[in-house]
Amino acid sequence: MLVYKRILYKIACLRTKVEDKVVFFESYQGRNFSCSPKAIFEEMRDSGEYEDYEFIWGLRDAKIHNFKKTMKKLMGAPDSIGGGTITVHKYETYGYYKDLARAKYWVMNSNVRPFLKPRKNQVYIQTWHGTPLKKIGLDLSNSEMDYGKEGKKFSYMISPSKYCSEKLVSAFGLQGREDIVLETGYPRNDALFTFDQAKVNSILRELDIPRGKKIILYAPTFRDNKHSEVSGYENTVGIDFEKLQEQIGDEYIILFRAHYFVAKNMNFSRLKDFVIDVSDYEDINDLYIVSDMLITDYSSVFFDYANLKRPIIFYMYDYDDYKANARDFYLDQSELPGPIAKTQDELAKAIEDTILFIPDARYSMFNQKFNHLDGINKGLEVAKKVIK
Repeated sequence: MLVYKRILYKIACLRTKVEDKVVFFESYQGRNFSCSPKAIFEEMRDSGEYEDYEFIWGLRDAKIHNFKKTMKKLMGAPDSIGGGTITVHKYETYGYYKDLARAKYWVMNSNVRPFLKPRKNQVYIQTWHGTPLKKIGLDLSNSEMDYGKEGKKFSYMISPSKYCSEKLVSAFGLQGREDIVLETGYPRNDALFTFDQAKVNSILRELDIPRGKKIILYAPTFRDNKHSEVSGYENTVGIDFEKLQEQIGDEYIILFRAHYFVAKNMNFSRLKDFVIDVSDYEDINDLYIVSDMLITDYSSVFFDYANLKRPIIFYMYDYDDYKANARDFYLDQSELPGPIAKTQDELAKAIEDTILFIPDARYSMFNQKFNHLDGINKGLEVAKKVIK
């Protein structure tokens, strides 16, 4: 199948000329319409400066992604389907490869197929999908993918801080090409500075969350060391939700967000008044906006969430095993902007302690080091720097 796809892309390149004012966007290998590619797209679309450009989105299975609904989002009109300067192509069809071949600009947030290489006159903008806590790419001794080859494809890479730039250069082998890393802030975080109460109310209605509940977003990452060739990565929850409900009471509701590598349907029917599975929810920013606190482990989500200056709890129940058998970390625990819980009892207490939460000096120092460039209109700032 990969050989067939490679041939399709090769044919598309041979038959297609690169067009200067075409931009191809993709998030998480076509899994959804989100992250920094979405932010860059929306700000380009709305700015009035790119009216003569064509925007293309690559998305996956139509059963997973309602193309009609997505196109409505893209067009910004409730009844407008198709046409104009916006196109959606199903992931890895010939039309998808043809538009990759003709688009002058690629805007992606994760690694692409090894055979997808931009042509000499194409510009590949890699936004990545988070500031890394755990080691990635060439900084791992057992990486299954050649991040060095991937890094050679990039024309530009987006970063929110000096720290992140250093890690991206190391992880993707960009030594000697450090100037392609643009420290602009993450466009995907623009939404965390521009929402209002009407937006919050709309998300709460969509998720059917009762008013008056304190909302916890639980977003653990995947475990590299919990993988099989048959079933892939295990969806490790790490919490006994029934026990936690007894510990913290009915005033809370949990939004459970699995990493996209392991976002399989889980049965929370017995806990429907306490846990909502939001693993398939399109844009995690909406979940940040409505939540009162974040619980995570080794995921990078806390870097973005810290922009909201709300409580963050690190539930690292398997820290020693993860560090020894999965991945080591770039960041020392002392810099994390919140308490670390190693057991569920410690987690329950940390949740209860958030009633006294006030961002302290460590939290402020964290944002100053890692998030000081985030703000509004970062998507347009990126576009003006690299899309000309």
